[in-house]
Amino acid sequence: MVFCMCHVTTMFKALMRLLMAKTLPAFLLAGSLLVLAAPSAARATISNRVYQVDIRPKHDYTHITVKTQSQPNYTLTSLPGNRLRLILQDTDGPLFKKFRRYSDTNIGGLVFSRRGESLLVTFKVAPGVGWRELSFAGTNAITLDVGKTFNPGPPHLLVAGREKIWNGAEKLVRDFDPPLKTEIPFQPTDRMILKNILSEGDQQAFMAAEAALYKGRLSEAEEIFTQFATRQTPARSLALYRLGETFYKLQKYPQALAAFRDAERLWGAYLNFNPGITFYYGDSIARSGDFAAGRTLLVHLIAQLADKNYAPSLLVRLGDILYRQGHDQEAVAIYRTVAENFKDNKAGQMAQLRLADRSFLSVTPWNYGGLCKVYLDIYEQADDFTIREEAFFKDVLLESINGGAPEALRQVVLFQKKFPRGVYATVCRSMREVLAAQVYRETDWDKDSDGLIRFVEEQLDYLSGCLEQADFLPKVVKAYDESRRPIELIKLFSTLLERQWASSSAPFLYEEIADKSDLLGDTAFAEKYLNIFLRKYPSHPHARLVMERLGGIYFSESKYQEVKDTLLWLLNKKERAQKPESYYYLGRSLWELKGYAQAAKAMDLFLAAVASSAGAGADLLPDTYYVAASARESSGDRKGALMLLDAGIKKLVNRGNEELIYKAGEINLLDGKKQLARGYFERIVKNGKDAEWRKMAQQALDAM
Repeated sequence: MVFCMCHVTTMFKALMRLLMAKTLPAFLLAGSLLVLAAPSAARATISNRVYQVDIRPKHDYTHITVKTQSQPNYTLTSLPGNRLRLILQDTDGPLFKKFRRYSDTNIGGLVFSRRGESLLVTFKVAPGVGWRELSFAGTNAITLDVGKTFNPGPPHLLVAGREKIWNGAEKLVRDFDPPLKTEIPFQPTDRMILKNILSEGDQQAFMAAEAALYKGRLSEAEEIFTQFATRQTPARSLALYRLGETFYKLQKYPQALAAFRDAERLWGAYLNFNPGITFYYGDSIARSGDFAAGRTLLVHLIAQLADKNYAPSLLVRLGDILYRQGHDQEAVAIYRTVAENFKDNKAGQMAQLRLADRSFLSVTPWNYGGLCKVYLDIYEQADDFTIREEAFFKDVLLESINGGAPEALRQVVLFQKKFPRGVYATVCRSMREVLAAQVYRETDWDKDSDGLIRFVEEQLDYLSGCLEQADFLPKVVKAYDESRRPIELIKLFSTLLERQWASSSAPFLYEEIADKSDLLGDTAFAEKYLNIFLRKYPSHPHARLVMERLGGIYFSESKYQEVKDTLLWLLNKKERAQKPESYYYLGRSLWELKGYAQAAKAMDLFLAAVASSAGAGADLLPDTYYVAASARESSGDRKGALMLLDAGIKKLVNRGNEELIYKAGEINLLDGKKQLARGYFERIVKNGKDAEWRKMAQQALDAM
């Protein structure tokens, strides 16, 4: 209990001495012992000294100069409680007690103190102030300006369009905390222990569960250990410990903590025999929010394992816990010590990552390259998969926040290829969606149809942001049309329809698939997709137009009843066809179905629509007049039929009106107006261009 009762700083020093003494090479060990045994001799090796401090208040900031005997090696860090601390390594000097009472609008209470071979200057700063360092290489002084002028404000996004990436970056960098792989060797339960407390069958089951846990088949392990943990047997405590370990690796930390506590009540001494489970227990405590208790258990474990090569990793984890407790300086000290002394060890690379993360949110598009290099160096030097993945991801994340969109997108794609199933897969999906949308917006695709097609096909699963751009899908259609690739467009849009994130664009996709299918002559496919559209989106603004298109397909297949069922609404008041020919399809179908009155009405509407649409549907006019007149005739309105035929004959004087003239002759003949009928038939015989109609007209004359 010694470690948990002492101050955090004292605890840190004690642990570091223990760890360094047990794990560092002999020459470092000798140096550490020399420092502990002869502190006065150690101070004699201090290479620098502070000899003067000047503080000058300016108009809106305070100017501080610390002059040293030689060029200083120092760090400046921010402490909780609006404090700054200047740490001068290998430096001695007076403690300048007179400055403890100094105060102005920006700073106050400068306290000089010694810590080992370092001289510390700690002072309060006013809320809302910032600072800048003006020290230069070759200068034997440290210069600080402190004031509100230098407050950069909270970290903020500097590249527009990356908001979604930026908003999650802080939480990801500071708080993302996947299960730590400590490299503590897995210790299976001794077979003799199991033999004394379990039957042969249960022994085999328990060992199978441990094997599943070791190999990462966690669901299988959870199921078996849960069975053992619910049975009142001597093996219950072991099962609970293993169940807690399984829950920890499944990131079910509350369940893990509950299992560990139940196990500890049954057999607390087991924690002395299995350091791996002890770590998982302590880390579960810390992740539950009880950092002090988690730290206590972890400190004991580090002291117990200080001579092991995985002890530095545990020390880094202790630094993480201290950081979350607010002991930032102690955490940084741990990270720096481990990073400097275990460079080729996984722990050293973990510590380097933690130190690099401290600068992550403060870099800008103008200086982020240096931090990217730090992450890439860690990635290239590390052998551990998780370290390599994290380092490379943070390099990519920096690029995605600060870099150009095309290069950032390329980096994300590269990361996904290297780590397709890693812990950052979901985050990378969101990043790629954002960057793909920005690349689309920033690129001029008007003269690069092939480039747009290539972009769409490469980013197929990441187009959600692009679909939010109103012009995206129309431009894609245009590109495929220009490349004459309708089949590929159908395949692309069919794939998009399978994506949940494309659901808002589904109506457009259904329409285009139907349109291209109809263009290719696959009316069955077109009919299918138009019907799906109407079933799913009956109130969509395009629903009426889709019904008209579907009616046209039915008409082309002579499905007259289906045409009627689909288009009869066009005869309702205040309804108006968007495609004039829809009236024709309806009227012709009604005529075939012997619905003469409605057929006549539909054809009248078509004639009116053609008259007001600058000739659209003109090729259908001869048949329209004929059907409209025939429908009136069948309804008993011969007079109306003749008037319509005469109008058609005049309108179509140069466009094959023989059919209408012949029909007018027939109706007049039925009315007993033989002379008028003869005139119509003779007109065809003399002026008709169609031999078949001339023959029929002559036969009618002969019959008279």
